[in-house]
Amino acid sequence: MQSIAHQRYQATAGVERFSFKRSCSNSRKTFAQKRTLNAVSSKSVGGFKVENKSVLIVNTNGGGHANIGFWLSKTLANAKHDVTLCVVGEETDKKMQKAPFTYFDKDLKPLGVKTMWSNPADLKSKLGGAKFDIVCDNNGKDLENVGPVAEFAKEAGAEQFFFVSSAGIYKPTPTPPHVEGDAVKETAGHAIVEKHLVDMKFPKGMTSFRPQYLTGYGSNKDCEEYFFDRIQRGKPIVIPGSGDQFASVSHAEDLATMIASAVDNANAKDEIFNCVTQKGVTLRGMAEVCAKAMGKEATIITYKEGSVEGVEAKKQFPFRVVHFYASSAKAMAKLGWEPKHPDLEATLKDRYAEYCASGRDKKEMTFELDEKVLATL
Repeated sequence: MQSIAHQRYQATAGVERFSFKRSCSNSRKTFAQKRTLNAVSSKSVGGFKVENKSVLIVNTNGGGHANIGFWLSKTLANAKHDVTLCVVGEETDKKMQKAPFTYFDKDLKPLGVKTMWSNPADLKSKLGGAKFDIVCDNNGKDLENVGPVAEFAKEAGAEQFFFVSSAGIYKPTPTPPHVEGDAVKETAGHAIVEKHLVDMKFPKGMTSFRPQYLTGYGSNKDCEEYFFDRIQRGKPIVIPGSGDQFASVSHAEDLATMIASAVDNANAKDEIFNCVTQKGVTLRGMAEVCAKAMGKEATIITYKEGSVEGVEAKKQFPFRVVHFYASSAKAMAKLGWEPKHPDLEATLKDRYAEYCASGRDKKEMTFELDEKVLATL
């Protein structure tokens, strides 16, 4: 879906500007004081000067996307926005014993981020009367879950609504990367939500972000760990298909800075952006980069998907067996965004250090599905 509205608004509305004539008539001291005050009351996010905003982030309580909300909270709070992070479910849930939730006290609270827990349908009762400039849903996959958040956003006076969708709604293509105009599965919940949010006509629009695989500090869904586990123990990486399938693996902070660059940005109104890094990596390449980050060698073995009885590729391997690679060119052009972590190997070196620090490198492991495949080759 392409841009639906083309109305422009002044991205710096409400931010104090200086009169050259007035500043010249004042002393240098007064000018410096005003400049300092202006720097405190506004900031540049993604190259755009915006006012401090009150932001509510409704965050999933599991899976890879949880880390997006964590990093978005850090990014916005560091830019002096007032951030409330609402995790879906209960604070006593066992999922809260994992990253990134265990990092809240250390990384978010010192920045002033307020944390709470609530189901989407209960936002009105728990936050009734609260006002937010921006609401971001990083949880729902369908209208049943996103609808109540969007309705609450309207009542809370939100000017913008951000939705973390999924690049999984694209139909497979033999000519990657995916771009925002590519065909999607129209019955997919994320696609239905995107259309619904446009129809809700938020004053400064909705913006949808479609991520793919992610990594980085705070991630808790095995991605690179699949490769670390096997390479660490001298086991082969068993890949369904040729291994030449392309994928996007992005640092969660880069996804967060892309979303943050849409704050008060006229170019983001009623737009969809692939929320991915600049470069893709093949599945074979992912194994090689992980091994290099570990200072080790990888043995890579491929097999024909579906050729081994009792082995489903999606259970044996953490990536899709088709091309799952998208372009971020639109976000770079329209939002002025650039990734902070373009070097995948450097990111994976950090992740491997965390992997070893957690003690996972010493755990006993078996790879039964891998062994079933290997036994047939």
